[in-house]
Order: sequence, then structure tokens, then C-alpha cells
Amino acid sequence: MKITASTFAALAIATSGTTLSMSAQFARANEVVFACSVLSQKSTMVQTTDATAPFAGTFIGNYEVTTNPLGTRTIPGYFGGSGNNAIPYTASFVLAGDIDTHPMGTLIVGVDSETLQIRVSNLALDLLGGQPGVLGATININYTTFHTVAPNAIYPGGVTIPIPVGNGSVSTLRMTQTGNSALGLLVPNKDGSSTFTIAVPVDIVFVADLLGTPISDGTPTPGILPLTGTLVEGSDTVVLSLQVQDSQSQVTPLNLDPFVDQPLALPTIIPTGGTANLLLSGDVTELALATTLNATLKVAGERQAIIGDLNGDSVVNAADLSILLSNWGTAGPGDLDGSGTVNAPDLSILLSNWS
Repeated sequence: MKITASTFAALAIATSGTTLSMSAQFARANEVVFACSVLSQKSTMVQTTDATAPFAGTFIGNYEVTTNPLGTRTIPGYFGGSGNNAIPYTASFVLAGDIDTHPMGTLIVGVDSETLQIRVSNLALDLLGGQPGVLGATININYTTFHTVAPNAIYPGGVTIPIPVGNGSVSTLRMTQTGNSALGLLVPNKDGSSTFTIAVPVDIVFVADLLGTPISDGTPTPGILPLTGTLVEGSDTVVLSLQVQDSQSQVTPLNLDPFVDQPLALPTIIPTGGTANLLLSGDVTELALATTLNATLKVAGERQAIIGDLNGDSVVNAADLSILLSNWGTAGPGDLDGSGTVNAPDLSILLSNWS
């Protein structure tokens, strides 16, 4: 098919509606797009976590007549009684502390130097940098009055006792952008750099466990990630320094299987100095999570090919249009939508990216 000037005019009119609807999917006409990665070893993050998971159940001494006859026995009340009895309790798992990491991640950055706009899309951050974080773990437990044999001790009820139980693990902390591109304004500096502030909508995924029991199931939680940074744009590269400061707090219901017979070393109360060895069973119902994030991300990016720039001169103009028209109806250069044929949708894409 031979494309004449009149044919092109008709095609331009016929596809103008398509041009408008498709233009949002591609870079703006004056925008330079960079595919960027976080430079992990040059980036740092300190995350302060306070995760609390309330639970309730029973505990019992680890005595067993045949396999552990010298184990602890638990008996309700201050004195008397016999056997090894389940004692009801209420408690909470607490994971708290700081995690220092080198984050990883990717994002797409669009820079429009004429309108002084910056556009961020496809942001995906692994804030732990692939390395699980370790936090101090405590169980705060409140129980009814009981006493033990082996050791002989009394535990008055109604008092909450904090028990260090080693460490918990945060295995996942990810933020993934949701929705459309996030836009911000560039403020030029005298040294040629620009500063900006931008708010990115994200889904936050947090996974942690304590004593081998999950206290967060990784359900995505929506949030806003504020980014403040400096941008230096070259001809084919961009360098960004991003400051991330964020605080999040939410309570999430959990639907987890009950845990059974988890070992718990409970310090004696009267007298002090001993340890009762118990088996703890219960059911975690929710997670209250508060996090504070302070990070400095060093980011580098390379210029992406401009959609519609068929001759590689970094602009979309008449020369590219000529290439597209000369390949009309073929599978040659100009097949911008990957359909296998150069046709009207490809012309629409080219026009939407006209420089």
C-alpha cells in the first residue's frame, strides 16, 4: 500500500481519538524516561519496629510421666493440689528494635525539563535488601495464680510479667507502587541539580515471626511513601539521592493456626532465681504494627529508548514518521505496538510521542 499525503491526513484524523486515549500509556512528548536501580551498597536504612500480637490460651508444665518425670508441674492456686494442670493466661508477643540494612529496588523516572516535572512509576523496593532483620522478642504474660513443682515456686496472678524469649525475625519488608504515576515538581538549583518532593502510593508487605510462629501473614497494606530528593540529569543518565522518612501504624486481624506446646522458660517469682519449664499453647488474633523508616537511597538510571524514535536521534519527528510510513503494512521498523504489522495504532503511538 502506498501512503500519500492525503492518506496520511485521513489516517491522522481517523486515529486522533485513539491518540488521546493511548497517550497516557507512553512517555510525554518532552519527557526523558530513565530506568533506575537503587545502588544497594551506597544506600542505607534504619527501620524501627514495634510489633505487638496479643494472644490467649493455656500453659502447662513440661512434666511427662515416662519421658520427662523430673519436669515442671503446674497446679492452680497458692498451695495444695496435684497433677500437671493447664493454667489460663493472656499475653502478647512483642518484637521491637532497629534494623539496619542496604535496600534494593527499581523504579522508572520521567524528567520533563520544560515543564519542570518529575514522574515516578513502577517503584518496587526491598527495604531489607534480601537480608532478614533480627529484633529482640519479649512475651508479656498475665495469668491466674498457680504454683509449680520442680521447681517449687508460687506465681501470684494478676501481674504482667515480661519474659525475654530470644529473637524474632522480620523476613520481608517491601513497598510496591500502586495506581498511576506519581508526579512532582522539579526546583532547579544553581549547580545544575534539581530538588523535588513526591508522594508515591504503595502497598506495604511486612512478614515477621516469633518462636517459629508467624505474627504477620504478609497481607499488603496501602500507604503513602514520601520521597524527597535531588536529581542530576545527564544526556543519557540520571543520578538521584532520595531521602525516605515514613511512619506507619495499623492493626491487622490475623487468621493463623493456633500454636501448640511451644517451650517457655518462666522465671520463678516466689522465690526468685529459678526457672519453670512450661509448654505454651494459644491463638494469635491480630497484629498491631508501628514502624518508623529513615533511609537514604542512591539511585542511578539510564535513558530508555523513546517510543516512536525510529532513527535513534532522541526525538520523534518527521524523519521517524517517514520511516513508519515507508514500512506501512509490513512487519518492519515502525511496529510500535508489537502486533506484527505497521498500521494505524502504530501511527497513533508515534503521534502521541511527537517531540
